[in-house]
Amino acid sequence: GSSGYSPTTSTTTYATSPAAPTINATPDDTWMTNGRVYSVIRYGDYIYVGGKFTRVRNSPTGSSFVATNLARFDADTGVGDPTWTPDVTGTDMTKTQVYSLVEAGGKIWVGGNFGAVDGIARRNLAAVSPGTGAVDPNVDTLVGSETSGAVRAMVASSTKVYLGGGFSAVDGRTRTYLAALDLSGNVDTAWKPKASNIVRSLAFSSDRATVFAGGIFRRAAGSDGVYSDRESIARFDATSGALDPWTIPAGSVSNENVAVDLAVTPERITAAYLGSNYARSFRLDNGNTGTMVWADKCGGDVQTVTMLGSDKVVMGGHFSQVAGEKRTRIALVNLSNGVPDPSWTPAVEGGPGLDNGPWDLLVSENRLYVGGEFTSVA
Repeated sequence: GSSGYSPTTSTTTYATSPAAPTINATPDDTWMTNGRVYSVIRYGDYIYVGGKFTRVRNSPTGSSFVATNLARFDADTGVGDPTWTPDVTGTDMTKTQVYSLVEAGGKIWVGGNFGAVDGIARRNLAAVSPGTGAVDPNVDTLVGSETSGAVRAMVASSTKVYLGGGFSAVDGRTRTYLAALDLSGNVDTAWKPKASNIVRSLAFSSDRATVFAGGIFRRAAGSDGVYSDRESIARFDATSGALDPWTIPAGSVSNENVAVDLAVTPERITAAYLGSNYARSFRLDNGNTGTMVWADKCGGDVQTVTMLGSDKVVMGGHFSQVAGEKRTRIALVNLSNGVPDPSWTPAVEGGPGLDNGPWDLLVSENRLYVGGEFTSVA
């Protein structure tokens, strides 16, 4: 995932992060989905969610409506909107899902593993109207193949949408797990960095001049195609695609680790890792050396991270503890040292086979929105 935050301009810089909202331990009442949520973004007055589900429902009344892998909710009341339900489908519905959403150019961009949106053929990428849900006729980019090459992550500037995933081609052009498009869906011919394996996360640097990619890869190349060692995270120029010299020191992250989400401040990048149950935070203020500041060992995979203000990190996953402290699938830790906050300890629980926990987190206008696979909170 991405942070879900969409700027109006690609040149915005932030001297200070916004003040952290105070997050309650008791969740608001909200409508919900009947399956997994992988991506949560806000645009206007709505929260848009993508994942693997077939209905949106209101728990107290039991009323529900059909919504296939994509839906929206009123950002304040949490009520689902039955008028906005573009169906995301595929020939094999067991594998069809939405992994990533982003807003760009007044459109909601949808990335995942699918073959159609509202019955209109689209391969793993589409754009829909935030107002009506109508499929954008111009964005018909062919990403990957019909059986592989899902879009796993997206971020967007005012001019480009960046894609990361399992694909090797976009619109017939070779693109090795990374690509960029203009706001009409045309492939950016200049931006063509590569990774040596699947990309699972993307994030901008705070000044938005560079793009971070995270995944299971061990090497990455800029637009010149020359590979260098990069342990799970690489940094690229947002315009040229050049590989940035910033790198995590060799030996910091072992082979099986997959960087599945990234949270960035001017001084730090924090990553959620599948594979060995870690969250790790690296320096961005030490020249080109991404020294690891802390690594929290967790009792289960960390699947998502986001900033709460400038000095706290929210992490979610299917863990039972963080750095030796009991935390059930969600936690708040200090950015400075990774120590869990003792005052915020709600438990995110799941039934049998529904216990992966959070897959995406969004902080927006004094709320923390949580999407994933769970059945109760606190």
